[in-house]
Amino acid sequence: MKTITISTISKDRNNVTIKLDISPELKRYFNETTFFTEYTFDITNIPNSVLVVPVLTNLLPFSWITDTVIWVNEIDQDFYNCLQVLKTGFRELHPNTQIKGTIIAAQIINNCPQKENKTLQLFTGGIDATATLLRIRKSNPILFNTNGWYNHSPKEQNLVYDADLKAISQIGKCHDLTSHFVKSNFATFIIASQIRKQYGLNWWFGCQHSLAFLGCAMVASYYFGVKNVYIASSYTFGQYVVCISDPRIDNCIKCAGTSTIHDGYELSRQDKVALIVEFQKKHNLNLNLRVCSFNTHNCCSCEKCFRSMLALIAEGADDIAKYGFNLDDTLLNKIKDFINNKAMELDYDHIVFWNDIISQMKSNYENIKYKEVVDYLVSIDLNEAKKKALKKYYKQNFFSILKRKLHI
Repeated sequence: MKTITISTISKDRNNVTIKLDISPELKRYFNETTFFTEYTFDITNIPNSVLVVPVLTNLLPFSWITDTVIWVNEIDQDFYNCLQVLKTGFRELHPNTQIKGTIIAAQIINNCPQKENKTLQLFTGGIDATATLLRIRKSNPILFNTNGWYNHSPKEQNLVYDADLKAISQIGKCHDLTSHFVKSNFATFIIASQIRKQYGLNWWFGCQHSLAFLGCAMVASYYFGVKNVYIASSYTFGQYVVCISDPRIDNCIKCAGTSTIHDGYELSRQDKVALIVEFQKKHNLNLNLRVCSFNTHNCCSCEKCFRSMLALIAEGADDIAKYGFNLDDTLLNKIKDFINNKAMELDYDHIVFWNDIISQMKSNYENIKYKEVVDYLVSIDLNEAKKKALKKYYKQNFFSILKRKLHI
């Protein structure tokens, strides 16, 4: 029988360190047998039955995939009670994978702290998160950001965390909101490539990330007496994507009287962008969006940055610098360079998004400032542009690609 045992939980002011005893046959899936979280508040008085939730939200999908038993001394009752529904949602998300495994707790603890009508929002500064913030801002949410890309210690240098802390704290101040953060190794302690190799699953995107975020958010919610945690939807009703951040998953998570709300699933991405542009124009407030993944700033050169800039323009944004996009050239020149040289970055889903944006540009043409960009985009076929860019890339990099293939 494959097992993972939560052996020790150590507290040190704002830091939690959890030691794992892992069966020998499972160790190839782990970089570390220690899981840590470091918060921007003191966790000393938070019970272990709550502090263990972040490691469990990461280990549970692993245990279901690998048919593993998790042993834990104590667990929060609300969290324990939500697990069967959560497992059912996970099974629906992965119908071609055998979902087994279980968790056995020595003690199920009824934590009933006094809850005020407070809210907390998982916040990155991206389009989805910003749209949710604008929808719930009157509830004065605590902005909570997670960074799980540490390896062995929260003392490691992490420039992205530093940039997030500075930017999100500033966004919080602009809205008279408080911000808090957590450092962890939740994104690195399990080896994603081993799971893909053995089970054919995208671990981070399809099995882990929102559960990791919400696990940490439940600790913050206990500390601050939060009733509802908001996590912005990544996709839209009617889009079938095997992404773990799904209402069947996120809405299940409960802990110590706190519930989760997967927000904005009824809105398209363009609906969210329209909400952001409308708010910026009404309040004349710079909204420094942070859309460039794993970067300290918006690079304004990658597919995600272009997609975000074009979506804003389609809704009538008159100056993309007001949204955190600072260009070193004209947008038209940069978009032409991307289409000619990097269009191979556009996968099927991206092309669907881009075509929706271009359609909105045509419908809203009279209200668009960057008309030269629209004129250019409506004149090209994205699928053909992708093929040309890919052909160009292969031609320019033939020998380096060949060496990689031959392992030279």
